[in-house]
Amino acid sequence: MVDTRVVYLEPGKITVKKITLPELKPTQVLIKTYQASVCGSERYFYRGISVRPKDEARGGPETQLGAPRLDGRPRHAYPIGPLGHEGGGTIVEKGIAVDEYLGGGKVSVGDRVGSLVYPTYTDYWVTDIGHVQPITEGVSFEVGCLYEALGCAAWAARHMGVKLGDTVAINGVGFAGNIMLQGAIKAGASKVIAVDVVQSKLKVAKKLGAHHVINASEMKPASVVDEITNGEGVDVAVEAVGGTGIGIVQALDMVRHNGILAIYGDNYAPVKEFCFNRFHEDGLEIRNLNAVHYTRLRSVENMREAYRAVQRGVFNLDVIFENSATYRLDEIAEVFEKESRELERQSSLKTLIVP
Repeated sequence: MVDTRVVYLEPGKITVKKITLPELKPTQVLIKTYQASVCGSERYFYRGISVRPKDEARGGPETQLGAPRLDGRPRHAYPIGPLGHEGGGTIVEKGIAVDEYLGGGKVSVGDRVGSLVYPTYTDYWVTDIGHVQPITEGVSFEVGCLYEALGCAAWAARHMGVKLGDTVAINGVGFAGNIMLQGAIKAGASKVIAVDVVQSKLKVAKKLGAHHVINASEMKPASVVDEITNGEGVDVAVEAVGGTGIGIVQALDMVRHNGILAIYGDNYAPVKEFCFNRFHEDGLEIRNLNAVHYTRLRSVENMREAYRAVQRGVFNLDVIFENSATYRLDEIAEVFEKESRELERQSSLKTLIVP
């Protein structure tokens, strides 16, 4: 029997509880946490920005990460938890039926794995072997523990539709936005425009090669984009803000006729006064940059595809870690309170949580 800490979230409140993990079922593994990280979705949930019951996804067990709620309530009902879906660790025990990973590869005690499922804000966790993947050779343990976050962002960078010579706007240059920014440059974009409200994140984007940066708290992004593109708009407008839908509105304002609107962020709140006319009249192509919510097997395939790019050094991850903060698990309540209070100064690209 293993005791561990788990985390639950309510608006403005983080609770750490101690629980005893269940005995392993035949297809499960016990994992010792090495590193977890904060997802932007969790910051929105902490601020009370979440999904209304009538807007919950219809996805079944093959499209939703993790087990359904045991209390029968909607997925996003508070309290949310056990929390943490970005992270990884070491397999310390496996069930008697565990042999291969989903997608192939022998499972051994001592394997380093990344997780696609809650909870990773913990000391240990038990999960089905289908919910973790081995950290591949050539990827460090620290980078590998970003499995879900980095895999999603890298996959999005490869599928957002950028072609040689395109102009691209990345709305939101946190962790994922800066990965996609690098992907746009490597794909041959002639101009990449970074948009955010945090100046330090724009500074990182500039260091990574952004041709223009726009602080959306100081100027109207669409107007600046029009100046840069001579009124035409960008070929690809990426939304990597999520939450309230402001990033979708912002990206839509700057995409050109017949351009691509590529949506990465998960938007929870209804968007007020939103008009779909341009989708129709401008013949826009809408891309869903989502790597993990199709089916479990496709999620694994998409993540493995993304990690091939990581292995080959496509992305500068050093600058991400240089601009990321690390905290202990027992500090997590203070971390959420601080980062939610100082949104426009929240400079950590990927906040890391270690046991």
